[in-house]
Amino acid sequence: MELDNLVTQDMANEGVWTPVVLYGKPADFDLLILGDDSDTVQRYGRKAMKKLKRVMGKNEAEFDDETIDELADSNDEAVIIRIAGIRGWKVERKGAKETGREPEPVMLSGAELKNDQASYKLLISKIPAIKEFVLRVSGARTNFLSKPSGN
Repeated sequence: MELDNLVTQDMANEGVWTPVVLYGKPADFDLLILGDDSDTVQRYGRKAMKKLKRVMGKNEAEFDDETIDELADSNDEAVIIRIAGIRGWKVERKGAKETGREPEPVMLSGAELKNDQASYKLLISKIPAIKEFVLRVSGARTNFLSKPSGN
């Protein structure tokens, strides 16, 4: 019995290009999203748990604004760590039907989004719905199933 069609680890580590859908409508860009099982996300999770353990070890008097800000920022980091790329499309349509796609830079607030953490941070700060989208895609193992070998 061949189990290759059930492998998700390889694709979780490589990431999958996923067309972004927000508010029920497709956007004209894709994100390369790493799976929750990827080594990168797992390392981040262990680091975040250690940080939480350190914070929880403080007494309430030491639970200051800086600590609260640090924990809130870690939520954004949990999303950013799962994004490994961004690419845009100029979609050609005839009526409601898509007839073609050409690569196009992704622009937000007058800036071109690059494949870097600063761009991903800008993206999720301006469009908070991206956070839910990325976490949902990353957490669904079926999105990272390997392709059948054809044997």
